[in-house]
Amino acid sequence: MAFIWAFFEGETFVIFGGMGAKLGIINLYWLVGSVWIGSFMGDQVWFWLGRRWGKRALARFPSADAHACRVLSWLERYGVAFILVFRFLYGVRNIASVAIGTSGMRWSRFLFWNFIAAGIWAWTFAGAGYLFGEAAAAIGEDGPKILLLSGLAIGGLWIGVKSFRWVRRRALAATNPAE
Repeated sequence: MAFIWAFFEGETFVIFGGMGAKLGIINLYWLVGSVWIGSFMGDQVWFWLGRRWGKRALARFPSADAHACRVLSWLERYGVAFILVFRFLYGVRNIASVAIGTSGMRWSRFLFWNFIAAGIWAWTFAGAGYLFGEAAAAIGEDGPKILLLSGLAIGGLWIGVKSFRWVRRRALAATNPAE
């Protein structure tokens, strides 16, 4: 299951998995290994799709094309460093691999750096979850419940802010239609 979540984008799942590892529910090394390979394989598939159909597909979706252009400028500017960090940039992961696939970068170079980047990502999020699990254990018996409720509150706040911004943008677009 962790493999599948990481294939598509599963930061939250990996963090909870890391908490589960601290609490003895899952083996940390199995978790890291499965999400490492899942993340790696997911980005390889997106890269391949970008190489095969990316330019045609992006031309059909102007907003995705705009994001891809931004990703390609970051790739040109930062090179391998961008490959190592794009998983950590919200909303960039899948479009980044597609865009890199359109860039002409050799697949073997992307494969190598993508594998390393997937490992960094897997250890970072599983490790963060493990540390959250340690914090929960330090709080005591109710620690996991407190941590879960805190996470849910933060997630709810984030969803509320995003929803408010979305409604505000829609209202502004409705009052100021493009001519």
